[in-house]
Amino acid sequence: MTVVAPVAAPRLVRELTHLIGITLACGITEVVCYHDAAHIYAAIMTGNTVQLGWAIADGDLARALPIMIALGSFFVGCIIASIFRGQFKSLRRVYWSMALLLAVAALVRSNASLRLPVELPLLAFALALQGEGVSQFAGVNLQTVVVTNNLVKFAKTLTARYINPSSDVSKVPSREEVLVPGVCWITFGIGAGLGGWLTLHSMNPLIAPLGILLCLGIRAD
Repeated sequence: MTVVAPVAAPRLVRELTHLIGITLACGITEVVCYHDAAHIYAAIMTGNTVQLGWAIADGDLARALPIMIALGSFFVGCIIASIFRGQFKSLRRVYWSMALLLAVAALVRSNASLRLPVELPLLAFALALQGEGVSQFAGVNLQTVVVTNNLVKFAKTLTARYINPSSDVSKVPSREEVLVPGVCWITFGIGAGLGGWLTLHSMNPLIAPLGILLCLGIRAD
């Protein structure tokens, strides 16, 4: 295990605040998309792949097509973010690009007929940009949209640092390696709940993650 070097408390607070902001935006967006796009995820590709396999096995091509659109949009978004990695080193560019995509999605979602063909790929593409472009917090590599992996990381590092630490200090994870995946997992759950509430009680729930992204973009280096 490669232990991440500890960071100063003020920087850790800034990094965790950043993590909480982007994870809330992702969680809200994911749930809004799930509601709008016939229970298809914008970025949880494990769930989409399972649903795609079921739809194909059931011969339900009408169901399989929008799932393939989501998978393809996310995949292409990751490719584009990788190609333009140099441009996306600026977090401000990542957040403003995402905000632009969410703004368009917020405009088209009022037309139910555009939710699958337009809103779904826009949101999948936006979260792909985030997943590829913003993947390190306090020195810890992390994908905010990969909830299962973050839960595994949290359990593993929590055990290795606090429950069953190694006698070799060099193998004990840093506090950052415990905090980052744990905070991300919990925040994603809060974001999902908030997204559900906003979907039920707000005319346009995408305004919330859009506002968060704009704030992050303004504050970013």
